[in-house]
Amino acid sequence: MTKYANARIGRLAQSGGAVRVTIASNVGQGNGGTSLPCKGCFVSPASANSSVVRMNIGAAASASAGIELSDANTGGGPLFVPVDDVSLLYFYGTNNDVVDIVYLKG
Repeated sequence: MTKYANARIGRLAQSGGAVRVTIASNVGQGNGGTSLPCKGCFVSPASANSSVVRMNIGAAASASAGIELSDANTGGGPLFVPVDDVSLLYFYGTNNDVVDIVYLKG
């Protein structure tokens, strides 16, 4: 039996990578706004952040737009976001807060 037994076909990534977003002027965007095609992303705010970071898809996040990336909303672990481009992820938080993104490529 291989480690891929019982895996759904078409959902496995052949490669991927990681991007770190540091929030400046209260906002940040995945891959600095440069297109980075993917099959999906795992998003996780750094535990040392000074505030709860908010995330939106396809439009700027703000204090009132997007979801909170808190333990209550993510189950305490990374949140899987099924997007096709890392640059579609927008973040809002306190300056110097960090969000880590691991993306899957096909």
